[in-house]
Amino acid sequence: MTDSTATLVVLALVAGLVGLIIGLAVFLWYAAALSRVFARRNVEPWRAWVPVLNEAEILRLGGRPAWTVVFFFIPVVCVYAIVLRALAANRIGRTFGRGAGSTALAVLLPPVWATVLASTREPVATAEAPPARTAPPEPEPEPDFGAVATIVEPPVAVAPAVPVAPPTAEVPPAAPASLVEAAAPVAEPVAPPAEPVALPAEPVSPPTEPGAPYAPVAPPAEPVADPAPIRTPFMDAPADIPTPEVAVPDPEPMPESAPEPAPEPIENGIDLDDEAAETIVVERRAVATWTLVTDDGGRHPLEADVVVLGRRPAGEEHGVQYLAVPDTSRTLSKQHACLTRDGDGWVVTDLQSTNGVFLDLDGVERQLAPGDSAPVSGRLLLGTVGLRIEREDGR
Repeated sequence: MTDSTATLVVLALVAGLVGLIIGLAVFLWYAAALSRVFARRNVEPWRAWVPVLNEAEILRLGGRPAWTVVFFFIPVVCVYAIVLRALAANRIGRTFGRGAGSTALAVLLPPVWATVLASTREPVATAEAPPARTAPPEPEPEPDFGAVATIVEPPVAVAPAVPVAPPTAEVPPAAPASLVEAAAPVAEPVAPPAEPVALPAEPVSPPTEPGAPYAPVAPPAEPVADPAPIRTPFMDAPADIPTPEVAVPDPEPMPESAPEPAPEPIENGIDLDDEAAETIVVERRAVATWTLVTDDGGRHPLEADVVVLGRRPAGEEHGVQYLAVPDTSRTLSKQHACLTRDGDGWVVTDLQSTNGVFLDLDGVERQLAPGDSAPVSGRLLLGTVGLRIEREDGR
């Protein structure tokens, strides 16, 4: 071995040793910063010191399957692994309030990216919006059915034309005296012709009196059109001796006989007025049911105004539904998020979850800070599990 060859070997060893020291220092820097990031996301810090496991945790925190870390060891496919890591780093950076610049650092300078995230304070939005559960909405007042009765009253006023029929049924008693009294009140609304004036002139012969009042009462349709002759029987009756006795009770039974037929037209009017019955139909309030639908088609009914979602939520609080959401990726926390009914909508609250709650607003994902709340207006992402809320109206 010549001197020049020995010199090259020594230089190569020195360069390799220096590179090893620099690489070890960079790894220690990266692992220390990454352990602080993991600790702030409720992950064991020691995972940052294991070379392959730390990258798997980054993918999991970013909403990607942890097993995709094996793509880094497959030629050509490793490019796709770099893309997945960039997407995961972008989602993690947004939880710290960072943008696309931090994503570029995650790809080019991972130790610098981890240091920036570790030194970033938590977003202020968590202090401004503490978790609060909205009280269940007060039930809306039921419609006042008392007002419906007033709708039926107008048809009653149309019925007075019918009372002509009831007096005709009450006239046939056999007693002559009652026939005279019944004929007098009927004479006012019926307006008989001039013959009733001669009736009082023959009070002695009872057989002839029953035949006389039946004649004017039989045609009720003709006198109804002429209300003017109503006064003639009473003005002519005082001229004869028997009529004053009959005229005295006439004013008194008139108010009694007039209201008696009124109740019968009320029932008939209600039965005959089909159009009024149709307008009384009361609009029933639609009863809405809510269903939580996962991206894989699973449907889970929401049976309470407060629903706790997670991998294995548990509790005994009254009025709260604890709903276990199927999760094959294991990115859901045991108690991940809380859905609270707010009128005709829902509000989601992040229950300090590990992988966060994301709102999909027209393709743009916005993550809620831990403990923050926001109305649900579209698709939800709990970790990597996609959800949406559907409403079904019923009667």
